[in-house]
Parts: sequence; structure tokens; C-alpha cells
Amino acid sequence: MRKRILITGGGGFIGSHLADELLSRGYHVRALDNLSDQVHGPDAKWPSYLNEEVELIRGDVQAPDVVAAALKNIDAVFHFAAMVGVGQSMYEIRKYTASNNLGTAVLLEALTQRPVERLIVASSMSIYGEGLYRDACGRTHIVSERGLDQLRRGDWELSTVDGQKLSPVPTPETKQPSLASIYALSKWDQEVMCMMLGKVYAIPTVALRFFNVFGPRQALSNPYTGVLAIFASRLLNDKPPLIYEDGYQQRDFVSVYDVV
Repeated sequence: MRKRILITGGGGFIGSHLADELLSRGYHVRALDNLSDQVHGPDAKWPSYLNEEVELIRGDVQAPDVVAAALKNIDAVFHFAAMVGVGQSMYEIRKYTASNNLGTAVLLEALTQRPVERLIVASSMSIYGEGLYRDACGRTHIVSERGLDQLRRGDWELSTVDGQKLSPVPTPETKQPSLASIYALSKWDQEVMCMMLGKVYAIPTVALRFFNVFGPRQALSNPYTGVLAIFASRLLNDKPPLIYEDGYQQRDFVSVYDVV
């Protein structure tokens, strides 16, 4: 019998690509998605790019009865349903907390009654805040966010308290969280809740901290949309990309195909 996989948020950007891959490997795929207007438009129809073999359930992960029905006969869960985007989370606080924190709590409560073989939850690079840095002597530093005064001066680089310039280095997952937004807080909460309940209820659980995922099917109306899609959209409309600060800032990008 084919293993049955539930993807919450399965109608979205990453979830739909994951569905394609799982189907190609012989799994039965069920997608639970509320078809948010901001991502899917006012008509809120299942996207045409979603594979027709995917079993579709339209509903909200915050609804216990919907989640219980979606989990019926499921062997593993990819929990990707969430409100995304850092800036928007700072004024739509209730929406983000309800979707991300409460939605995950509803799913986990259902899983205590119907455990699965594996749970994978989408976490985020945002929980790291600023990454790690190294000084000229090779010592690593954990730094705080740049202050408003520093930004107003046009001083874009980070430095030690005695003025030494710091260089960015790859950030390991052992770095302590530095939560600078409601979105980051909610993703940290999702991650910790899933790992905690997974341990208690013997559900092998993995949290994946995604970094700026890009690729086809990425909606420009979605707050998660990264700078690559925004730049491409402006160039296609004969407009120059807008570059802030001095243009030397660095971000890590990853293809949705690699994430899948």
C-alpha cells in the first residue's frame, strides 16, 4: 500500500513543488490549504499548477474538525501552513499568531490522538536574527540588530564595541535564536512545539529552517516573495531594480527544487 502524506499549506509555493516530488516517488499526497486571498487571489481557486493527482481539502489548520479529517489514514505530515513575511507580521499580529501558533497547536493536539510516522515542520532563518561575524583576529561574534541611529548615519556595516569591522561568516544551526519579529517568534514557537510534542509522543520530528527560497510559482503578492522575484518582476516591466543601502549586503538564496 502506498504511504499517504499530508502537506498543510500544500497549495502554496513550496508545498506544491513538494507534492510533485512525493508523487514522483510513489506516495499518495493530500493537501490541506485555506487558499489565502493574498497568495491565491480573490477567486481562491486551487492553483492550476497543482498536480491533479493531489487529493485536495480546502480548510484552515486552525479548525480542529478539518485537521482531524485531513489526518485520516495519513502516515506522515509536512506542516507548511503559515502566514509568512517579517514586515507584515509586525502589524497583523493576531493573524500571524492565530495561523502559526494556534494552527500548529491544533495540528499537534490532533496528532496526540492520531500519531504519524514522521512530522516535518517548516521553520525559518528569521529565528537567527543577525548571523555570525568574525573579527580580524578570527574570533566569532554574536551581534545585535543595527540601531536606527546607525542606519541614519549610513553606517551599514557591523563592528565590535571598540570599532573593529566585522566580516560575516556562515551561521550554524547551533547559533542562539535572536527573535526580531512576530514572524520569527511564531516560527520559533512552531519549531519548539513540534520538537517537544514529537519527543513526548514518539513521533520522529524534523524542523527545516528555510533560507530565502525562490523558484517558479512564487506569488508576487505573497509577503514571503524574495528579492529575486521582485527584481525579475521589475526588469520584465522595464523598471530598474531598487537597491537599498550600499549594495554590498549578502543574502543566502536556495532553489525550491533543492529545498524539496
